[in-house]
Amino acid sequence: MPSRRSSRSLLLGALLAAAVAVLAVSLIAREARTGQGPPRPVVWGYYPWWLGDQWRALELRPYDGLRFFAIDIDDEGQLAQSNGWPQQWEHLREATRARRLPLEVTVTMFSAPRFERVFTDPGRRGRLLAELLRLAAQASGIHLDIEIFDPVSGAAVIGYREFCAQLRAGLGGRGPVVALSAFGVMGAAVDLYDAATLAQLDHIVVQGYDSHHRTSARAGPVAPLRGPFAITWESALAHYVRLGAPRHKIVFGVPFFGYEWPAESAGVGARALGPAREISYAQLDANRLPGIRIGAREEAARHGLRRDAASGSPYYAYQEPKGGWRQGWFEDEVSLAAKLEFVQQQGLAGIAVFPVGYDDGAFDSLLRRFKGR
Repeated sequence: MPSRRSSRSLLLGALLAAAVAVLAVSLIAREARTGQGPPRPVVWGYYPWWLGDQWRALELRPYDGLRFFAIDIDDEGQLAQSNGWPQQWEHLREATRARRLPLEVTVTMFSAPRFERVFTDPGRRGRLLAELLRLAAQASGIHLDIEIFDPVSGAAVIGYREFCAQLRAGLGGRGPVVALSAFGVMGAAVDLYDAATLAQLDHIVVQGYDSHHRTSARAGPVAPLRGPFAITWESALAHYVRLGAPRHKIVFGVPFFGYEWPAESAGVGARALGPAREISYAQLDANRLPGIRIGAREEAARHGLRRDAASGSPYYAYQEPKGGWRQGWFEDEVSLAAKLEFVQQQGLAGIAVFPVGYDDGAFDSLLRRFKGR
């Protein structure tokens, strides 16, 4: 005879499965309507360099395109750290070409002083423009992941917006169409994008995660759809619509990772007692992902799955032998299905998964249903 805890777990599992089924049917029905609603949504995936050749074992059919992640921009406007692109990634490039799967390249900058140095200086800005136009010959598109949260000068922002216009013009004159997209952060001191700059982009990927991040003061949902949090999917969408982003260009970033914090209790919003450690949805073999040894799915099965009613986000909590608590927050089939429904309800372009592979294929069928195939 099962214990009361086992009975509760079975009941919870049945309820979660039912919720997934209902939302999946809704997604399929919406997509099946002829002549109604937005075009079929896209699913893109960020493929990080640290996964090496694991793409060979992944099911790529749920994805409409991949973005190699990433090449960093240095202080002089050069692409100094290429992480082996393109030479060490020739087999991936061949495989995506054979599948007619677009493969874009992500370029990154995360430093406000570096942003100031590069985009206030015409020489460095011109150097970066030339580098990216050369890079465009090796990819289906350029993805700008410029994540600046601290204050920067108006001159630097203007310089960046002018740079985006110059890059769009340069890419437009290079024969085959080369896509230009960007990652849009939430919670920054200054918005890098205005309506005119957004018009230069094929898509804007809105940051749909890190509402609670590694160094947050409190444990909580990583990607809340809604709720009493500083950043939610609803507030992020409203922000970028106000900036002038057309809905048909908006893609939401979806995390296949999560965080586990040391916390003062098991309660939602409990004070974090230190930085979180990153977790993947599925626990992957140490040879595949040596830096992350915690799988949220397995931990939730071990300690019990909980769900925050306000955000819809799942989490687990447990007490360590010495008495301290740990909370792990992530996304599962139920919370993801609700977000996919939100994307379709709002007439958005689709989603971008970060990173591909952290689910070990667990979400493939959900992604295929989202796309209607």
